[in-house]
Amino acid sequence: MIAQTRRDPWQVIWQVATSDHSMTVLLLGIAVGLVIMSWLPQMPTADLAAYAQWLSEAHARYGKATSTLQTLGLFTITRSFGFRALLALLAGCLLLRLMESGNRLWRNREMAEPAGEWQPLADVRWPDVMSNLHRQRYRVVSAPPLFQADRWPWADLFPLLAHGSALLLLVGLLLSHVWGWRVEGLIVPGGERIALPDAEKWVALDKDARKVTNSPGIVTFVEERGPGVRVSAAASSGRLLSLQQTAEAAPVTQPTVALTEDRYFAIPEAQLILRLTPQPGRAIEAHSPVLVQVYRSLSGQLITETVVEGDVELAVDDVTLEFASAPYARLTASFNPGLWPTGAGLVFLVVGLVGGTAWPVRRLWLREGTERLETTGDLLLVLTGVREG
Repeated sequence: MIAQTRRDPWQVIWQVATSDHSMTVLLLGIAVGLVIMSWLPQMPTADLAAYAQWLSEAHARYGKATSTLQTLGLFTITRSFGFRALLALLAGCLLLRLMESGNRLWRNREMAEPAGEWQPLADVRWPDVMSNLHRQRYRVVSAPPLFQADRWPWADLFPLLAHGSALLLLVGLLLSHVWGWRVEGLIVPGGERIALPDAEKWVALDKDARKVTNSPGIVTFVEERGPGVRVSAAASSGRLLSLQQTAEAAPVTQPTVALTEDRYFAIPEAQLILRLTPQPGRAIEAHSPVLVQVYRSLSGQLITETVVEGDVELAVDDVTLEFASAPYARLTASFNPGLWPTGAGLVFLVVGLVGGTAWPVRRLWLREGTERLETTGDLLLVLTGVREG
């Protein structure tokens, strides 16, 4: 009767998790998710206006299938449980592979037991064999009459580097997802500094809206530049008059506005209304001309209309209007704490994969027999390469 040995369940889990087949299945699942993400428009969640526009476009494109695709989570691949579970499993497998590679690197520093059957080598001289192995940069460890030729440590170090850098890449992506953020369409008036979602982070713009400065760790991109105006109104006595953008807004004496759209100001004491807009028919730039229209607040009568550029004064009745150029920039600001781990992981991953392909793990044993050399390989492999033991 044949006795059956019971396998340790942890050993089974280890073998499954560290197998190439498991890694291939996980990578294939993640690749499928990324392909779907690139093909299907992903749903924005931070901006309600962008979400409304996305939803309208999705219904127009996919019709009745939109709700089904949304239920399956195909519009939110990176936030779906399945995709995150695949990434978590991949991280676990990489950690186990990293431990296995480190253990193999440490274990292979010494001579191992020969594997395979010994075969004699006819008409081969020992100096020729050793010279060929050294020329191919094999390490030769001796315990006479036994010799081992292998590619330690580089052949065992490259898999360790590949698994460690892949794990570092995932850690960087996790850091960016958990603590990173991105703000798009951020309007920054020239000469001002504004705070970002992280209270310690800020971004500032010079007066000409040309140079952007920001706190360390922030990456900014300029989407566009446009005209802005700082407005003030003075009575004949020289006293500054208050201006209001809306009935609920607090009155100010020198408001600065970015002309991303038409802007209106009321001057209650003078019973005037100002309308400011970029000059129609002109490309919008930082110092584009601005169309100024002045109306009477009671009758709505247009008093004057002119185009201003730069710093200009305009007299209307007993009020002197001053317009100072204050261009703005529309920015995208992002904070990516996992940028460096992700970049380093990607670089070292490529190095590990290329190095492991060009310098695979191989091991060969030789011994001096009574009449001729013996090896676990054959003559051709000894002279031109080696075979894994």
